[in-house]
Amino acid sequence: MPFFVTEKSRAEAALIQVIQEAYIQSVSTRKIRKLANRLGIESISHCQVSQITRELNEQVEAFRNRPLKKTYPVL
Repeated sequence: MPFFVTEKSRAEAALIQVIQEAYIQSVSTRKIRKLANRLGIESISHCQVSQITRELNEQVEAFRNRPLKKTYPVL
């Protein structure tokens, strides 16, 4: 794989992490999109931001509903 493809995927992963972190901090998707535009990322749409935050919600829900492998007694 050429280095520029690797760099792009790293940049995309970093952008996704920034969007997810902003969402966790209760920043609205509209404000996240405006922030991306200020950073020079004009190709991201409101729908893309919503999809990224939806995926984060799905990951959180899967974590919250995972089966526990041990029994944890309550004292």
